[in-house]
Parts: sequence; structure tokens; C-alpha cells
Amino acid sequence: MVKSITVVCPHEGADKGKRFVITRMSAVAADRWGRHCLQAATSSGADIAGVAQGGGLAAVAAAGIGIFAAMDPARMDGLIDQLLQCVQMQPDPSKPAMLLPWSVVAAGEQIEEIPTLSWLQKEAFALHVDFFKGVGQLFSLLTLMLGTESNAPTPESAT
Repeated sequence: MVKSITVVCPHEGADKGKRFVITRMSAVAADRWGRHCLQAATSSGADIAGVAQGGGLAAVAAAGIGIFAAMDPARMDGLIDQLLQCVQMQPDPSKPAMLLPWSVVAAGEQIEEIPTLSWLQKEAFALHVDFFKGVGQLFSLLTLMLGTESNAPTPESAT
């Protein structure tokens, strides 16, 4: 069974308390997505320490969510959009089966705060790479990078 998690927006503001369900991609889709992330980052000239092109999801996990900063904006947007297809909004906690797909959430006004978007990106990314934490002895670089990443919410900036 594919892993799903329910997350609740912790940020102060209009999105505080909104619930989202994130479902992990299939292994095949996640591996393909990981390879596409690496190809996009390396083809833009980025030198990502310890990451080889074609490394798949393990290499993306080693690079961390910052891998997107190494891409040209159009490819970055497309890959983040693919990742966010795993996110659904649960508008009414008393009806957990009622979920809005990401296409509806993104097209509407369900998300009102910019920090919510980056928080959802980090949560979806973490769901796809969290299983690497359990095999840290095999991937010492992963252990170092994933063990130091903070799960704290993104601080709000003044508007």
C-alpha cells in the first residue's frame, strides 16, 4: 500500500489549521521523477556534490529540496508541479473521504498564504525521501544531510 500522511498547516494566518493529505508516488513514478530532477539540475550546469546524474530518488534525497534551486525556472516549476500532484486538500475534517485534488486547489483560492506553498513542497518532498533515513548506514551522505534538516515551519515574512 502506498503511504499517505495528513498534515495540518502550522503557520499563523489564513491557512492555519487547513488539512492536506499527501500520498507517496509509486516507486516507478518516484524514480522517474527523481531522475528527471537530477537531469534538470545537472543540465543547467549545477555542480551538486556527491550526486551523479541518473542516480534516481536516492540522489535527489542526498541533494535535498535545494536541488530545485539548481534548475532553470520552467523545469523547476514543472517538477514541483509533478510533486504537488500528490497533495490533496481535506476541506472538512469531519468528512475525511472528501478530498480536493491539487489541480482544484491550485486553480482556486484554497491556499491564501505563500509560506503554505513552500511548506507543502517540503512536506511532499520529505514523504518521498523519508525512507532513506532508515538505511543511513548505507548512505552516509544521506544520513548527514537528512539528519540536519529542520522540520520546523517556514518563518513568516512581513508583507
